[in-house]
Amino acid sequence: MKNRKQGLWLISLFICLTLCLDILTFMTPAKDFSETENRTLAKSPEISFDALSNGSFADGAEDYFSDHFAYRDRWSAITFYVRSLLGQREMNGVYIGEDNYLFLIPSEPNSAALQKNIDAINDFAAYRDDINQCMAIIPNSAFIMKHKLPKHAPVPDQSEQLGTIKGKLKNITFTDVTDTLLSHNSEDLYYHTDHHWTSLGAYHAFIKIADDLQIDASACRYDIHTVTDTFEGTLSSKSGSHIYKDTIEIYVPKTDIDYNITYSDGSGAKGSMYERECLETKDKYAVFLGGNHPVVQIKTTADTQRHLLIIKDSYANSFVQFLTPYFDEIVLADPRYCYDSIETFVNHQGITDILYLYNLDTFQTDTSIADFLCITPNTD
Repeated sequence: MKNRKQGLWLISLFICLTLCLDILTFMTPAKDFSETENRTLAKSPEISFDALSNGSFADGAEDYFSDHFAYRDRWSAITFYVRSLLGQREMNGVYIGEDNYLFLIPSEPNSAALQKNIDAINDFAAYRDDINQCMAIIPNSAFIMKHKLPKHAPVPDQSEQLGTIKGKLKNITFTDVTDTLLSHNSEDLYYHTDHHWTSLGAYHAFIKIADDLQIDASACRYDIHTVTDTFEGTLSSKSGSHIYKDTIEIYVPKTDIDYNITYSDGSGAKGSMYERECLETKDKYAVFLGGNHPVVQIKTTADTQRHLLIIKDSYANSFVQFLTPYFDEIVLADPRYCYDSIETFVNHQGITDILYLYNLDTFQTDTSIADFLCITPNTD
């Protein structure tokens, strides 16, 4: 009888806690975007007969509650702590590695999208063989820093995946930076709490890529500035781990070359590619160019008669700081957000060089590159 009463008491307590949490959740104003996780949150599902009958309302309600329940961030941190004590080393798609490294588990390649993108790249390379076209696809931290992974954590051989991509390209100079990064993997090439590479990782890759871009980077020196030491990236939020804080550095070339930047949202020209106000936000990596934009245009006083188009993801945001001494103009286009075609840039801005720069995870799953590279048939 005593055990039965204790069981009923525990069940009653659980129900009360659940009800209180539900009430707090619905009393808390819903947000559209989580700054902590840097993503859009699920919207409240619409009630309809079809939604109720086919189960989509229940699925939507579950997603909504999961994204909006009260004190979600604190519960995530508590969950991480408890699971860590129990020895768990994978949480919500993130490996918990040594030395406070967090690793995003690489995505499975979207084979159809990948082949479609490669075909489009090859077609454009053949169409504009007068342009120097290069590509660098960057391995992810889980592969380069695999000595920091939990024991027996499965990670695909990204070197083999890169070799497959390289073998399918035509008329494109492919720069494989894998060995370069592996040779420096005792250094902080990637953030501990975020999926991006650091400025140091981007620098080592830049030195390798420079030859294929036909630039001499040997003489350039940099002023290196630490702009924050309190960065907690997306992997920290995703896993619930808040043990470590990263440092972000910027590399400013020691040259007398000036530049200004214009964003596609129509904002006026700016004299710096570093948006320092972003250091006061959760997404401190956005200090580089203010985050992702459809198009960013950088005009310099380099006087080289060269104009570079970078087709990219967010890895390029911290890479472009090394390029300003070598091109009169650098245009960064992110096909995930840009609805213009490549011809708009090539025809109107005198592009002499193109660099495809992506991390491997994005390149193997992105479905927008082929649309951006679509060539309008000449009907003349």
